[in-house]
Amino acid sequence: MRVRNWMHGIIAAAVLAASPALFASEVPSEQHVKWMKESGELSGKVRKGVEVEASAKRMAAIYKEVEGFWGKRSEIGAKASKDAQAAANELAKAAASGDAAAIGAASKVLGGTCRSCHDAHREKVSDTEYKIK
Repeated sequence: MRVRNWMHGIIAAAVLAASPALFASEVPSEQHVKWMKESGELSGKVRKGVEVEASAKRMAAIYKEVEGFWGKRSEIGAKASKDAQAAANELAKAAASGDAAAIGAASKVLGGTCRSCHDAHREKVSDTEYKIK
């Protein structure tokens, strides 16, 4: 009887230890997908030099919403969202002033914030689908 209880304890511990790996990926909500797609479209406009100030302001607003999403899940994601807001605001300011060097610098910082969060939390499951890890 004692051996049996001990074995059940070992099995339960193994299942609990493995459960984060089993449930680590999360299907992103429709809203999160919408934020990321819009952000990507706006980034494309910025790269092309089209509507840079307006695009940057909208990205800052998106990342404020994204910060709320990640604040419940990950310090890395929440920090990246805050950093993206700051970079987008700097980009909008640079675009308003017409300072090409500042626009380039802020764009680079903004892209880096996207990369850090994607590297930490984006899992490719097919050519067109990603999950949150």
